[in-house]
Amino acid sequence: MVNAPTRDEYDALVIDRNPIHRHLLHVLLKQKGYRVASARELPDRDISYGFALIDIDACRDVEQQLAQARPGTRSIGLVSREEYAQPCLDAGAAATLIRPVRADQLFALLQNLQSQNASSKTPPIDIEGIMARVGGKMQILEKMVAIFFEELPDQIAALHRAIDRQSPEDLRQAAHALKGAVANFDASAAYQTTAALEQMGKSGHLRDARTTCQQLEREVSAVQNALEELISSA
Repeated sequence: MVNAPTRDEYDALVIDRNPIHRHLLHVLLKQKGYRVASARELPDRDISYGFALIDIDACRDVEQQLAQARPGTRSIGLVSREEYAQPCLDAGAAATLIRPVRADQLFALLQNLQSQNASSKTPPIDIEGIMARVGGKMQILEKMVAIFFEELPDQIAALHRAIDRQSPEDLRQAAHALKGAVANFDASAAYQTTAALEQMGKSGHLRDARTTCQQLEREVSAVQNALEELISSA
């Protein structure tokens, strides 16, 4: 028995211009117990969802079309022809489906993505990569971590100021600086999220910046904890 969603919490977001196909996806997903938000385009209100199915118009401005989904969300591109699949994947889609979608293909794809998600949980930092970077010298790492911890509060504060002021350029600069910092510790999740914030600054679309910043703070906190544990275990 699937619990009823709260006002803004869903499993899936469907963005499709075709009302018939939008209805088909909505019904198919609901039959499998998914909680679905369905729209012609991304709703103005803030919602939370696990993955997005997005109707891709040929292969023009595919990145912009995929950007309708929240940064970091797995997006499935709905394409009209097989030749459009690869450009969609190159632009960052987790997978593609040919429209109109068949139920068996949709469910097989979702099951595969769920399996990948369950097995793709990576640690906050890559310890092997970090130690290779410092040549196995813990003293070097300790100093790097000390600098990172000292600068981190100001870097996070800069992100918040940029978002509060709705300043794309300030957000781009602040995210770029923090991206460079976390890169030193092979923190892939935090790096990808700072890159997403940086891209928002470049594009000027700050709609999801605050939510993405909250995600980044959780990831950075995990990085801090992992670094502290690494140093204390030496």
